[in-house]
Amino acid sequence: MDAVFFDSLFEGDSANGVKLGAGLTGGDFWAHISGCSLLYRGAGMESIDFENILAVGEADAEQISPPDYVTHANSSTCFYVVRRANACGEEEKTLAAAVRVKIDADGDLVQGGPNSIFEAKASQAAGNKVELVWFYCPIEQQSLPANFNIYFDSGTGQVDYETAIATVSYLGRKFYSYQSGTLDPGNYLFAVRVEDVNGVESASLAKFEVQLDASNPDAIDILSTEVL
Repeated sequence: MDAVFFDSLFEGDSANGVKLGAGLTGGDFWAHISGCSLLYRGAGMESIDFENILAVGEADAEQISPPDYVTHANSSTCFYVVRRANACGEEEKTLAAAVRVKIDADGDLVQGGPNSIFEAKASQAAGNKVELVWFYCPIEQQSLPANFNIYFDSGTGQVDYETAIATVSYLGRKFYSYQSGTLDPGNYLFAVRVEDVNGVESASLAKFEVQLDASNPDAIDILSTEVL
């Protein structure tokens, strides 16, 4: 049943039949005893239209497709989010099941590799060490990430991307961290790149530029975090 049809069932108290609980069931349609999966869409992650359900699937559905009337223009990008709802129409409030769809100028789907990290920061830890913290979100990834490679400039001002000083295993959508060894006071550059299960690494040039002051354990600053 097309999800748009539910908006006309006002006896289900709408916004989409109160997420398909439909007043159990003043809307006179399937009450989804075991719950269901709901598909939403938006031009960006900050503008997903959660007031209008595009499609409905079983709660344990492994795939869900937009209806035929939903089109994708050439050279366009949109985001889809899937959320589950229980039999009473109570819906989870997550963005974990999200995907970005990017269409090129010829109308073909643009395939992506492992994503770059974001929401990164640095802090000074005990023993004159630097701790890096970053977030990873699996949106628009074509292949499964395997780990994060940590690179360092050894105080030279040039990050050595040929030799990773450490790796951190990928464990899903979450915050990750890395703590360096003991460092002398000075300026340092760090970089974190994502490597997928096929050994393909992201080409991100984002880096941390940090200043370590051994005389004051709280005095570490991110001078810049650059994303190219």
